[in-house]
Amino acid sequence: MKQSIIQHIQPCLPCQQHNISHTKKAGRLNPIPTPEGSFQLITIDYCGPFKPTPRDNQYVLCITDYFTRWMTVIALPNCSAQTMAQTLFNNYICQYGVPLAILSDQGTHFKNQLMESIAKLIGYNHIFSSVYHP
Repeated sequence: MKQSIIQHIQPCLPCQQHNISHTKKAGRLNPIPTPEGSFQLITIDYCGPFKPTPRDNQYVLCITDYFTRWMTVIALPNCSAQTMAQTLFNNYICQYGVPLAILSDQGTHFKNQLMESIAKLIGYNHIFSSVYHP
């Protein structure tokens, strides 16, 4: 029955003009180019919450170099924007230098005014992955 309705409606010009599809067209995929050296592009993401440790850490910040796959893992008490920015700067950028770009998801701890200000101040490009398709 559904198929016969579709066949009846398809050639109808007024039906085609007034029944506009509301489905969003898929966007184009933009592959992430592989960097030419280490510490040029890093990815950051949180894991957790986990059971609190004796130092009250519940989250793990994972920072991965996209070229070498070198991973830095840092235990944190929370996943706030301030904690993230402070940890990224003190424990990664001060040790390895400023990357050309940082890739993260669109979580509020990564996509906020504080991180935008830091990106402008020290000069890296913050790239966000597509929502629900990292």
